[in-house]
Amino acid sequence: MKQIKLGAICAALIILLAGCLKNVSNPNDENEHEAINKIELVFAETGGATTSFIMEDPDGDGGNPPSRIDTIKLNNNKQYSLTVKIYNISSGVVKEVSATVLMQATSHEFYFIPSGVSVTIQKTDKDKSGYPIGFLSTWQTANAGTGSLLFKLMHKTALKGPNDGPNVGHSDIQLNLPIVIK
Repeated sequence: MKQIKLGAICAALIILLAGCLKNVSNPNDENEHEAINKIELVFAETGGATTSFIMEDPDGDGGNPPSRIDTIKLNNNKQYSLTVKIYNISSGVVKEVSATVLMQATSHEFYFIPSGVSVTIQKTDKDKSGYPIGFLSTWQTANAGTGSLLFKLMHKTALKGPNDGPNVGHSDIQLNLPIVIK
């Protein structure tokens, strides 16, 4: 009888301790990264200036509309290097979460889909499988024009391939941004 009670107590303790332990971080867990409610696109013109464009929606999806959406303004017939930075804004604190998403690169990919403007975009960074990510890219502008840029961060756990389209997986971010090539 004592062995049954002792066994029951041990089992209860194991269940209690297991419930108190924190989950170990898994870099490929699709629910692991924080909310993304600020994006910074940093364009460095080859041989020229560096300019940042920001999109910010502090309360996230739903609720209030974005508080800031900069128009992307680039010069015609120029080459740019783009670096994407993503942030979480919570209680007035801005925290860059790019490194967290980069750790999960095998499950993420950025897409840049221009409309109404002539620009060629080449992603230059790759995940450990050799597939594109999009935190880094080169942009070659052509003629002047005004249009929009569909900016997407797609989540592709167990789906990512070398030439996936922008609708594989589900979107963590999807924004239409104004763009002007002058």
